[in-house]
Amino acid sequence: MRKVALQIDDAILLDRIATILAEEAGIATLHSDNPDVVITDHLPIYGKAPTILLDDGPNGPEVIKTGASGILSRNVADSDLLLAMEAVSRGFVIMPRDAAGRVSDSHAPSDSPRDDVLTARELEVLRLLAEGASNKLIARRIGISFHTAKFHVASIAAKLDATGRTDAVAQAVRLGLILL
Repeated sequence: MRKVALQIDDAILLDRIATILAEEAGIATLHSDNPDVVITDHLPIYGKAPTILLDDGPNGPEVIKTGASGILSRNVADSDLLLAMEAVSRGFVIMPRDAAGRVSDSHAPSDSPRDDVLTARELEVLRLLAEGASNKLIARRIGISFHTAKFHVASIAAKLDATGRTDAVAQAVRLGLILL
């Protein structure tokens, strides 16, 4: 059973989030006792548990720097909240696409080769993609889980603005990130 602490000052928002969690099997809501995930509507972020901030402000990257594991709109869909809880409990950082775009704008691909577009691990995964490796083979070759390999492939595609695996390789070649 996943333990979720709700540290929400807005009574209406608290009621809405508590209702979402109450309808989901396998989730127990707490006030503070050693939670697996914390959901809050205010800063600062306290504690070691992964924390999701419900906020509509444009400060996504700054919130992550304060220790939050993610930021979601106060009007988040039920299914998105549940997915976000799963993601942060597995160690991922989440934020809305528009906030993530502001983080990566300074690292957007251009027509000139850029080594800083992808991380070293993503470049390693990209080279294996170029060889035609499946996510399962990528995971085996570099000693990561299948899910982590899948995450890296999705991250590469997003960073390169690619529509899929093949397009990611094509974009990487165009940018000079890999050679075929």
